[in-house]
Amino acid sequence: MAVTGDPVYFAGVAFTGRAADTRQAFPHLSHVLNGDGYALVNRQIRQRLQGKDLALNVVFDQLGSIKDAARSTALALAIDRESTSVEHIGGVYKLRLEIAAQALFFDFKEKQVLGGFPLTLDFIDVRDEPPSEQEIQAAFAAMIVDGANAHSLVGEFAQLLGQVQVPSAATRHLRVSAVTLQPKALEYLAQAAPDVPVKTLQAQIAQEFGKYLAANQRLSLLPYQSDQALGASMAARFVEGEAFDLKIPDADYEVTIDVAGFKKVEQSHANASTLFLYGAFADIAVREPVSGKVYFSQRIKQGATKEVPVTQSSVDDWAASYETLLLLFNNFTQALSAPDNAWTRSALPEGREAKDQLSHVAELVKSCR
Repeated sequence: MAVTGDPVYFAGVAFTGRAADTRQAFPHLSHVLNGDGYALVNRQIRQRLQGKDLALNVVFDQLGSIKDAARSTALALAIDRESTSVEHIGGVYKLRLEIAAQALFFDFKEKQVLGGFPLTLDFIDVRDEPPSEQEIQAAFAAMIVDGANAHSLVGEFAQLLGQVQVPSAATRHLRVSAVTLQPKALEYLAQAAPDVPVKTLQAQIAQEFGKYLAANQRLSLLPYQSDQALGASMAARFVEGEAFDLKIPDADYEVTIDVAGFKKVEQSHANASTLFLYGAFADIAVREPVSGKVYFSQRIKQGATKEVPVTQSSVDDWAASYETLLLLFNNFTQALSAPDNAWTRSALPEGREAKDQLSHVAELVKSCR
């Protein structure tokens, strides 16, 4: 591996979000990685990187120092989300698994997320019978730890590291500070996904929005919360790790997300299938906490269609709705580079105020690079 540039201390694979919520947020992956799973993934990543010409100076066997800016960067394979969807279509069952992760760079001296480079893995299978928990678990395991699979999470992560450099630290700090769900959103969640914990979902939404913002705007962010499951893994890669307190500094600008609700409507119907329109609505605000100045405060909407065959007797509405919300985040953060693009005309309220505010946020984001 290349040994030029400042070292980046590899902290292994870990989950984002609160450590206390890991089992609820990642019921299958936490089981897969429990015990020897972490060590196996870390070993496979190291093997994949051996002999590769990288722009990164990835260090495995030495410890960094939080007191030294040139030795304070950690890198983790951070897993953000797992999702399982089973739909009954005709006489078969469609199983879809998804893993969302990122190569996450963190500056421990500045307590700042330098940037994340996202990865998403999909697995789709068709079975004659509903998949058992053991079968789902085995499928997730193959998506992660199968070292012979070039498209496993290990393989994709290693390939990504051959294409990236350590992001620069921001001169001004921006952070997602709060995520809330309005009553209509809570009501929809209770109907479509009653087993999803609200607090876990709030942290997940903040993480996903921050990831899209960082990736689409090449931006460094402060973490959403300090009690992160990956915090301990990263801190252990430094001499002072055992005494390190991941305290988040104050942000220059804060983003708040209030999920207003979700909708599902039938758009059209034919003999063979029905086309449904899923909608997601979120109130997004960006403000300066010291002065109280509000740069952006608007309700944003996003629609996405799903075609359902007449032979399909069950539909995973929550999976479709959550993907629509993520599409909203992706489009919004991309629009900061092009405030007048076609998406803004359908997603933002009519009038100049919303577009002017979007332009103000775009300028603000530039100042945070």
